[in-house]
Amino acid sequence: MPWLLAAPAVVLLAGFFLGPLLLLLRVSLYEGSGSGFYRPGTWSADAYAELVGERFGRGIIAFTVALGTGVAALSVLIGYPLALFIHTLPRRAKWLALAAVVLPKLANVFVVLYGVNLLLGNSGPVNRSLLWLGLATEPLPLTHSLTGVLIAETYLILPYAVLVLVPAFDRIDPALIAAARGLGAGPWAAFRRVTLPLSLPAVAVAGQLCLIWALGAFVGPILLGGPDQTTLAVLVQRHGLEYADWPRGAATAVLSLLTIAVCVAVYAWPAGRLRRAGGAGDV
Repeated sequence: MPWLLAAPAVVLLAGFFLGPLLLLLRVSLYEGSGSGFYRPGTWSADAYAELVGERFGRGIIAFTVALGTGVAALSVLIGYPLALFIHTLPRRAKWLALAAVVLPKLANVFVVLYGVNLLLGNSGPVNRSLLWLGLATEPLPLTHSLTGVLIAETYLILPYAVLVLVPAFDRIDPALIAAARGLGAGPWAAFRRVTLPLSLPAVAVAGQLCLIWALGAFVGPILLGGPDQTTLAVLVQRHGLEYADWPRGAATAVLSLLTIAVCVAVYAWPAGRLRRAGGAGDV
């Protein structure tokens, strides 16, 4: 009976995940035709050799990892105090704040980032405010740069961190904080000795979720990045659609999946330490 109940999910995963994944791997091992698409019936690892062997390909892999790590860290660092603030709000205000956090995810991502592009542009309100306050003598390059990509991707991924952390704060027993304050701990000491340790497991989960999303960054680099901000996801789109080089596009997609898997595996060690620290804090 358990296997029978799990059968629909197994069929769904095999048909819509494992099957396309194997097909992607097979396409990556075709020879390029030179005029687009691939040569059927051929076997070649040239696409992988070109990507890994070229300095350009290795640079894109390194940039993808660095960007994903940076965006994940920014999302958690900004999301933690934001989630803690939302946690302290009254019930109705909390729901309104969470709705405001989730609202951008309900709109088309291209529309959202186009609005961010207008805000950060040379004639946008951000640069105009900086010039009016005297904090800059000329418009800052906030778009088509690394700064724009970091802002865009953090804006897109931040809600995931908040949605993971707010329930974690809600699950912390308020009596523990009251007991710490009753024993003479100040607000900062109560936070450091009670709230922070108990929230570390949620921080680990939020970091992992944000890292997975950030490593697949595509829309931010496309709309607010420049040539130096090309990620593996952008390269998949270029090879697969613009250049019609399906073997190289598929090989890039496979490398992107492997990159995400390796980064998540490496992240598992510090995440495990955070979870254990949270357990120690709970004790």
